[in-house]
Amino acid sequence: MHIEAYKTDVRTKEDASFIVVLLQFVISDCIMNFDLEDSNHVLRIETNRDIKEMVYRVFNKQGFYCQQL
Repeated sequence: MHIEAYKTDVRTKEDASFIVVLLQFVISDCIMNFDLEDSNHVLRIETNRDIKEMVYRVFNKQGFYCQQL
């Protein structure tokens, strides 16, 4: 497994929890968490496959920004 990190514009714990629930519905075999203390509001996902496009799709559909670091 490897860790993918994404810079996001998610600011609140509520929004972070909502995004994680949506991502877990689409990508159920990953471990993910937000670091809202980081200036980039980083989402880290532990995975063993390419999930970048799925992550972008969920963020864009909900009106949030993310960029892989």
